[in-house]
Amino acid sequence: GDCIPAPLCQQPPPSMAEKPQIQLFVKASEDGESVGHCPFCQRLFMVLLLKGVPFTLTTVDVKRALDVLKDFAPGAQLPVLLYNGEPKTDTVTIEDFLEDKLGPPMFPSLVPQYRDSSLAGNDIFQKFSAFIKNPVPAQDEGEER
Repeated sequence: GDCIPAPLCQQPPPSMAEKPQIQLFVKASEDGESVGHCPFCQRLFMVLLLKGVPFTLTTVDVKRALDVLKDFAPGAQLPVLLYNGEPKTDTVTIEDFLEDKLGPPMFPSLVPQYRDSSLAGNDIFQKFSAFIKNPVPAQDEGEER
């Protein structure tokens, strides 16, 4: 039958392939609200933005992370992605998963032309962090390359 006003009519749900429910949980900054300085969280945030897919971003105060994540990803580290309610916790596999699920023609491909280029610089942050946090600079000899 006719339904007026149209926005209140029952519409058939969009197929899951079209509009997946995506939630990204990332580390919050010191204030407990804005996005924190976690390169893995930032990277997944950028991937979702570049894909142009609608998603919900939730910043999680690290002091409350265990409590927030306990129901769907107990013991997980941030970032955590919920894809249609299914938790994904490994950053590297999340990127591959998103590329697989959200690829052309509906979403742009973010795969580089040369596969190895996506791995370039993967260990820079880790080595830099170790270098900065090392209280004994003499032990850095092997890191300075």
